[in-house]
Amino acid sequence: MQNLFDLSYFFSVFPIIASKLQVTLLLTLTAAVFSIIIGVTIAVIAYYRIRIFYPITRFYLSILRGTPLVAQLYFFYYGLARVSEIVLNMKPLTAVALVLSLNTGAFMSESIRGALLSVDSGQKEAAAMMGMSELQTIRRIVLPQAFRVSLPALFNDLINLLKATSLAFMLGVRDIMGQAKSEGAQSFRYFEIYLAVMIIYWLLVLGFSHLHKIMDRKCMEMY
Repeated sequence: MQNLFDLSYFFSVFPIIASKLQVTLLLTLTAAVFSIIIGVTIAVIAYYRIRIFYPITRFYLSILRGTPLVAQLYFFYYGLARVSEIVLNMKPLTAVALVLSLNTGAFMSESIRGALLSVDSGQKEAAAMMGMSELQTIRRIVLPQAFRVSLPALFNDLINLLKATSLAFMLGVRDIMGQAKSEGAQSFRYFEIYLAVMIIYWLLVLGFSHLHKIMDRKCMEMY
């Protein structure tokens, strides 16, 4: 049992792995912001079935939701690099953030679209009678209510995004998993190392879950 788990090594390696927490959080929050922008844009296009863009977004969703994330990462960073100098010269962290944004945005769009459809059409008709434009209606009436409805699903997507950042090490990003891989290559103490990784991610998920409860409570007070 002593050989299986070294407590002193666990406590020594934990802060080393946790030191890359800022990279994981930066990647998560950056991708989350762009994912929400992408998700809202696609959801609005689907909601109004905008003729030019609707079939394009359907194809986009089919590809991004129907293929593995790791394949998307490799295709973008290694495949497109053969035909694009922009991708070829792109930093790994930027590439991962971009692919995660595109991937998570596709999933968020469906959550947001469902929330948009849940808003009572009578409210939109009332807004039209008051002289509001379509843009004003969706910005002032539809989106605030849809945000409240979609909040649980969006936080699930956010948590999945956080866990998906663990694939960033495959492109050479030195995040939590990247640091763990480096430590494991030196000590071969994988039990302690990946236990530390799991605990760090678990604590992060607990933090996001607590944030969700706070925001949900605020929304309930507002509406």
